[in-house]
Amino acid sequence: MEIRISLDRVEPPAGHLRLVCSAGPPRPGGGQEGEEVPFTGWLGLLRALYEVVGPPGGRPPGGG
Repeated sequence: MEIRISLDRVEPPAGHLRLVCSAGPPRPGGGQEGEEVPFTGWLGLLRALYEVVGPPGGRPPGGG
């Protein structure tokens, strides 16, 4: 998976990110390839990454 981040401004960070390619099958709840997600600030960047990558999955119970 490759995620490209384009910054419009550095302080505070603002811009958009985009999922460029995915080697595996799409993750449930993850973004579509080429979909741009805008963000503003560090928390906005984390939210945008979560939207593109999707929720964690495939981990066994107990975090191991």
